[in-house]
Amino acid sequence: MLALLALAGCAGAPGPDAFITGSVISRERLYIPPDAVFDAALVDVTQVGEPPLVLGRQRIAPAGPLPYQLRIPYRQAGIQPHGRYEVRAALMEQGRLLLDTPGVHPVLLSPAFRHVDLIVARVPLLEATLAAAVPLRQTYWRLTEVVGTAALPPPAEGADAAHLVLARDSDRAAGSGGCNRFAARYTLDGGQLRFDTLLSGLRLCLKGGTSELAYLERLDAVRAYWQQGRSLELRDRAGKPLLRFVAEERGAPPLDDEEPPLQPS
Repeated sequence: MLALLALAGCAGAPGPDAFITGSVISRERLYIPPDAVFDAALVDVTQVGEPPLVLGRQRIAPAGPLPYQLRIPYRQAGIQPHGRYEVRAALMEQGRLLLDTPGVHPVLLSPAFRHVDLIVARVPLLEATLAAAVPLRQTYWRLTEVVGTAALPPPAEGADAAHLVLARDSDRAAGSGGCNRFAARYTLDGGQLRFDTLLSGLRLCLKGGTSELAYLERLDAVRAYWQQGRSLELRDRAGKPLLRFVAEERGAPPLDDEEPPLQPS
């Protein structure tokens, strides 16, 4: 069944009036399990420091063999002239990530640029990612726990929530400690992960400053990672948990396989 979903809203909200189209292929022959599900989303990544905003989703369940035809619905009124928009896609089996898009796929750079072709590739079979439901890179990871410290306070006024994002197309990482934004470089080698060249802002926060310092200190000690569903745990050299995160996005939720497709108004 093919299911389409525009930005979630109240009952009676206008339906989609535009579509992102394209094709989804692989450069290698791949076995697609019979219960696999293909999911693609149009996301707004304009706001730095905030989770991506899902403007529309497409799901094919069961996915069947490649190639797939993209047809992601969205409302043109939700597109801003200077916004940044991407298409992200994945193939899942029982909630586990099987195939992912190795590259970044921007769209809507101009009003006519509504077409994109995606290449999906096999997710490496690593112990750290066998149970992952989302990719490690390009995901907005919201910090939920600095292991060994008190509960996280809310972010400082005007600051981003504490989070981490690993760029897909470079070795750069960025995030916030709940007060200051930071940037770093990261090295990923199988299940090993480490950060260096960590640079942070100098804003003084009377509330939450201690937890931010603990977050950044533990980030510097990270040597490995482990994923379970939509959760991420960063660990030290001995495998001890240091930081815990959850994948977060805004807007349209994942589709239910039984939901009938929406039609453009």
